[in-house]
Amino acid sequence: MDNQLKVCHDLKTDRPDIGQPLPRILTLLPILFVLSVIGAIALNALFFFQLRNAEKAKEEWKLKVATESSKQKEIVAKIETIKDEERRANDVQAWVEGSRQMQPLAVAIARSMDVKSSIAELSLFREAENPNQIKLGFKFDNGGQKQLDATLEAVNGLGYRSYSANQTAGKEGSLDYQATLIWQKSNKEALNLTATDE
Repeated sequence: MDNQLKVCHDLKTDRPDIGQPLPRILTLLPILFVLSVIGAIALNALFFFQLRNAEKAKEEWKLKVATESSKQKEIVAKIETIKDEERRANDVQAWVEGSRQMQPLAVAIARSMDVKSSIAELSLFREAENPNQIKLGFKFDNGGQKQLDATLEAVNGLGYRSYSANQTAGKEGSLDYQATLIWQKSNKEALNLTATDE
């Protein structure tokens, strides 16, 4: 009986669809989203591996820099050694160029002696530190000051000049003379001429 009393009235009017369905192309959006997530993961993995490779390369370059730095230090040490050898070679060359043979000097002194004069003592001494200077000492009998002037003239003719000279006159015309001889480069030709005459 209750069923008979229930009356249902459909009052809705017929309406068309409100919106158009989405185009089929938009069905690609979820696929693109999934692909972009996968691509982001792949790129992150790639960046991670690249970062690890970059750190390894950085360590390798640090090792190479340290190796090259040690090689550079070795090269600098070798260059310093070579420069030291060059300096020593230049010192030896300067010593050789500065040192003069003493034989022409002794010969010039001997030839300057007069017939009546004779050499009692003759010493020529040169220090290794200063080869341009020769310490001359000689003692001769007879001749006096005249013989000394002739001997000094012969020494000067070879290109030497005497400094700090000391002379002591003895008995019967003997004379003791000591001086430091310094080579004068301006008289190089004189030494060459004397060596040629000999």
